Amino acid sequence: MTTLDRTIPEPTDEELVVALQSGDHEHALTALERRYGKRIEHFVRGMVRDQHLAQDVTQDVFEKLLVKNELYRPGTNFRAWLFEIARNQALSALRSQKRLPRPASTLHTGDYEEVDLLATIADRSDDRALEVEEFMTAFHGAVAELPDHYREVFELCVKQGVPYQEAGQRLGLPTGTVAIRIMRARKRLFGSLQKHLGRLRRPPACFQ
Repeated sequence: MTTLDRTIPEPTDEELVVALQSGDHEHALTALERRYGKRIEHFVRGMVRDQHLAQDVTQDVFEKLLVKNELYRPGTNFRAWLFEIARNQALSALRSQKRLPRPASTLHTGDYEEVDLLATIADRSDDRALEVEEFMTAFHGAVAELPDHYREVFELCVKQGVPYQEAGQRLGLPTGTVAIRIMRARKRLFGSLQKHLGRLRRPPACFQ
């Protein structure tokens, strides 16, 4: 048997994590997402009961893996560790949904009369509206100043909501490269907009 006839074995999870921790982000993250992406999405969908939310959470899981991979302890069960991240992200997504305000028409007093919420929160909403308007102006300016290769994936994935894998197919990039560019774009934007973020009561979703 010649060398060319030998099948190169697939790297183990442990080897891919070591590569990820060593800085080989693109190859290692793409391989791990190819190996676990569909299984993670199926697992999350069973918790959140929403396909689009499951896709978003799955993207978050691999972004967490990219940023927090040093927390993995070599020699332990990587698959279990990754699915625990997925579980936590899914629970966070469900909690966030529960914190969203209900439409005013669904809120009632003890006598079941609809409350005119606009009248009761008008003053506070005016202040918040100004804060948000100021932030969004700065945000759009900061996005426009991103390097082209960061702005392209940020606008596609974050602003338009295109999944990382689909964005990679459109742009001819590995999914891992898309995730890395999104992470670096967010880091740049956070630095540019830090003074504005400090004035907001809750950071925008694109920074979470």
